[in-house]
Amino acid sequence: MAVAKRVKIGGVYYKGYVCAVSSSTGDYTVIIVNSGGGAMNSLSIVPDTYGSGDTMDIQHFDDAGGTGSIVAVIGENLYNLGRSVPINLDFPAAERIDSGHSVKFIYSNAASKAMNVYIVAEYMGVQKTS
Repeated sequence: MAVAKRVKIGGVYYKGYVCAVSSSTGDYTVIIVNSGGGAMNSLSIVPDTYGSGDTMDIQHFDDAGGTGSIVAVIGENLYNLGRSVPINLDFPAAERIDSGHSVKFIYSNAASKAMNVYIVAEYMGVQKTS
């Protein structure tokens, strides 16, 4: 769903992350911390290798370490669809992430394939420079 656009300074900010997955089975995580508060509008996930049976989970936590209470489950059992095949999650409503909250991305490697999983988060608001 498209958000109504207005002319202003700092309407959106994109940030990239990498989840480095080794060839060992298990869970690999990336913690996306929001230090200034704001809202996440979408996530794009692109694995650089196909991992048959590999899944991904995305959870919103009330702390910066991704170990506190789960505020929301954003994605669950999302399968790796293939090498360089993106998963684009355009949220129907922006996910408000308060200052000090985090989004935890978990890649479960069942296929024993080493890869990088690239994540791009789209935030609404102004990126703080300090």
